[in-house]
Amino acid sequence: MSLYWKSGLIGVIIGALMAAGVFLLFSSGSDSEPDLSEPEPRGTISIIIDDFGFSLNATVQGYLEMSPDITCAIIPGQLYTESVSRLADSLGFEVLVHMPLESYGESYGAHESYLLSSRLNQEAVSQRINRAFHEMPMAVGMNNHQGSKATEDLQLMKSIARTLQGSNRCFVDSYTSPASCAFMTMRQFGVPTEVRQVFLDHEPTEIYVRAQLDSLIVLSHRMPVAIGIGHATRDITLQVLQREIPRLKALGYRFLPISQVTR
Repeated sequence: MSLYWKSGLIGVIIGALMAAGVFLLFSSGSDSEPDLSEPEPRGTISIIIDDFGFSLNATVQGYLEMSPDITCAIIPGQLYTESVSRLADSLGFEVLVHMPLESYGESYGAHESYLLSSRLNQEAVSQRINRAFHEMPMAVGMNNHQGSKATEDLQLMKSIARTLQGSNRCFVDSYTSPASCAFMTMRQFGVPTEVRQVFLDHEPTEIYVRAQLDSLIVLSHRMPVAIGIGHATRDITLQVLQREIPRLKALGYRFLPISQVTR
């Protein structure tokens, strides 16, 4: 075989490979779709603000002027329950019934007609829960107001779960007792549920609230979702969240309403 023939053959092969490479380059570029998916969030957080319903003061109005990145938990049977629940819903906020549950050594006063306690049978529990949802028909579920004694009572938790079962409404355990059986009972009955991890404002100071929010952020790195609870009666909680939620969203944290994180 002559040198010229060999070199010609090599040239043909190289040319063919280059042509194939160019074809693959252009065909892969034309067939592939651009990646338009959103980046993974740095963490997912859900914040519930309890104790709406007592008033429609400047603090309450301040929460409702925020972007709807929080869930409003409203106590039934209060002077402003219906008006605040309707207003919150119209502004895009999710609403929970903040249901009074029996605690150790607490007095209830105005909450008594809605209070869920171990003294009630299944029918009475269902009547009180259904009355609360009738007052707030937009509510996606309920969480417990107090309830250190009630959430330890398996039979009472079963009565609550039976009432919520099949309604597509959730139950969030505010976790006021380490012996609570609420979460596991709801799971057993197929009620969408989750557990609170952090109380934001046991102490009404900016340093404390910011530190608790930082704890919630750290937990969001380790868990599918981190759930925090604050209170509509605390001005300082509002002030911190007004500043910090927009900043955290800009950093890549995601804030979801509670119905999107219960399971």
